[in-house]
Amino acid sequence: MSQDARLDPQLTEVLATSQGAAATPPAATTGLLGRLSVGQKLALAGLLVAVPFAVSLGSLVTQQNREVSRLEGQLSGHRLLAPLQTTMYNTQLMRLTSAQLLQGEQQASQPLETQRQAVTQALASLQSQAKAQGFTGVSEEVRKVQQALDALSFSVDAMAMTPEEAQSAYGAILKNSIRPLFDAVASASGLRVNTDNNVGEMLSTITTSLPDNVPVAGAITASAAPILAQLGKAGASIDATSRQAMRQQWELSKDALTTILSQLERLATNTTVGRAELKQAADTLTRTSNAVFDGLQDGVITPTRLSLTAAQLGELTPAYDASLFDAYTLATKLAGQELQARASAARQRSTLLTLAALLGLALLGTLLYLISRAITQPLSRLTEASQRLSRGELDLNVPVTTRDEVGQLATSFNVAAAQLRENAARVEQERIEAQQLQQHVGQFLDVTMDIAEGDLTKRGKVTNDVLGNVVDSINVMVEELGETLRGVQTASSSVTGGSRAMLSSTAQIEQGASVTTEEALRVARQAQEVNVSIQEMARLAQRSADTARQALIASQEGQQAVSSTLEGMQNIRGSSEAVSSGVQTLSERSEQIQEIVDSISHIASQTNLLSLHASIEAAGAGEAGTRFAVVAEEVRQLADESNAAAGRIAALISQVQAEIRELSAAMSVGAQNVEQGFQVAQQAGEKLRQIGSLSQESAQLAQTMSQSAGEQVRGVENMGQGVQQIAQIAEASQESVKEGRSAAEELQKLAQQLNQSLTRFRLPS
Repeated sequence: MSQDARLDPQLTEVLATSQGAAATPPAATTGLLGRLSVGQKLALAGLLVAVPFAVSLGSLVTQQNREVSRLEGQLSGHRLLAPLQTTMYNTQLMRLTSAQLLQGEQQASQPLETQRQAVTQALASLQSQAKAQGFTGVSEEVRKVQQALDALSFSVDAMAMTPEEAQSAYGAILKNSIRPLFDAVASASGLRVNTDNNVGEMLSTITTSLPDNVPVAGAITASAAPILAQLGKAGASIDATSRQAMRQQWELSKDALTTILSQLERLATNTTVGRAELKQAADTLTRTSNAVFDGLQDGVITPTRLSLTAAQLGELTPAYDASLFDAYTLATKLAGQELQARASAARQRSTLLTLAALLGLALLGTLLYLISRAITQPLSRLTEASQRLSRGELDLNVPVTTRDEVGQLATSFNVAAAQLRENAARVEQERIEAQQLQQHVGQFLDVTMDIAEGDLTKRGKVTNDVLGNVVDSINVMVEELGETLRGVQTASSSVTGGSRAMLSSTAQIEQGASVTTEEALRVARQAQEVNVSIQEMARLAQRSADTARQALIASQEGQQAVSSTLEGMQNIRGSSEAVSSGVQTLSERSEQIQEIVDSISHIASQTNLLSLHASIEAAGAGEAGTRFAVVAEEVRQLADESNAAAGRIAALISQVQAEIRELSAAMSVGAQNVEQGFQVAQQAGEKLRQIGSLSQESAQLAQTMSQSAGEQVRGVENMGQGVQQIAQIAEASQESVKEGRSAAEELQKLAQQLNQSLTRFRLPS
């Protein structure tokens, strides 16, 4: 057997296990048929088919043999009819000759003795045949007839009776002794039992009708002879008694003769053989009987004078008696031929049926043997092949010689064996591929261990097996993870730099806010001083009418104060612009920080998605992806922490931006107020210069200056309020800057933590 046809050890073990399980008998007990082999079952089925067939054929053969036995019994009975007819015929002749002997005709003694010997021989033959056939009743009746004839012969020889008494005695023997012999023979041999109507009618005719009518029809000559002898010669007068006796016997015999002729005609119609002979015998009997009956009618019954003598009747009698018994003998012979033909046909049918039965049984046995062999041989081959297959031999091919279910089973077995061979080769190939896959998995596990330890420069080897797609996907994922982590590191560095720049900016903003606050407080104090000076100037203006010099001095002092105020307002304006610029810069920095935070959030989301894909791939890789799943889980947790930190930073930056916007709006309002105060101070200086140049007109314009001073007081008050608001806004900005600094410090700490977390990963260059 080739190596390819051998099973894989694991598959052999499975088949051996299944074979052992199949060889183990079931727990449930099987029936009688379950314990028999297929050949035994077929033999049992053959017996079940052959036994009824044999019984049916045996029944037909037995029935046909019974028919043959019945026909042979009827033939045996028919053979008894010949000596019985001889006995009747000779007894009929003895009836006539004994009457002649008693009438004194001595020449009748010799025929009478011959007739007696013929009767004795016929009865002896009848008795011996009856004994041979086992017809005990017939043998007993024959003995009685012989005794009756012997007693009558003794009386005739002794001349102890008249001719009429002799005729009457022989008639009684014919009717009461010989006639019952026909019934005994027919009953003993079953001659009257026949399924064929034609044969049954023939047998009934020769055993019943003819024995009843032949003696009566033949009795006319025996009865007429004594009457004719008594009447004497021709021309003698016929007395009424003789005429009446003759007429009665003539009518009786004529009716019997008519019945005989009718029976002969029916036999000629029904029989298939000897029809011409029967017709000829009937014609002869008709001719001879007409001679007798017409002679008696014309010579004895009708005329008044006798015209037919006893001698003339004696000449007609032998021919008539011979034709009568010849017709009877012929009918018996034809019936025997019919029986013989039926018996021969029955024997032939029995032989043919027996041969057919034997041939049918032989054919049935041969057919059953061939069928059994056609079933058991392929099954034996299949069983042997199955046993070899269970031992692991796959190089099998059962020859398919039939198209029945066994052939289909053999074809299915060959297909199954071919599939097992293919499965064995496929299992071997899969085993080799599994070993290669196991090696590749081991190599890839080493790579994943390095990756799990943070070395993202490692890459798995992409193979052609099912692991290749997984390795390729994981390589791509690691590559993307490295790029993502590199981007995270870059973003972390950017966040760190941005947070540092933000701390520097917030420090500058805080310093500017402090300066702004101080300047605003100083301006507020100066504004109060200006307010006091202007109020004083107003009082002086009230007294300007008294002294112009004091007004001039006051105007000069006022001009100097206004110059100082202008210088302070100019400083406040510059500080306000610096604060506004710092706030604007802080707003831009916060927007940059927001972009960085958005980048970090995006990177964290991508990292989280990448870790999810890595978890899915690790789950698909089974046990080989367990360690990589741990790495993916750490990456996901890191992404979640980055995302949370970015969210907190975004919230803080949003708060800082909101506060910066509020500070910017407040600074814009303060700048407007400073600008307005600056313009008022310029107007005040201009007025003071006008006061200096128009000191001569101070008296006239004192009231006007007083009004202007009042307006200046209100303006200075408004300016003081604006400066106070600027100071408050500066303080609020300083608080917001402090909060922004705290947020920037927290952002820097988160960026440092992120950098520390990323330091464990070794990224590709």
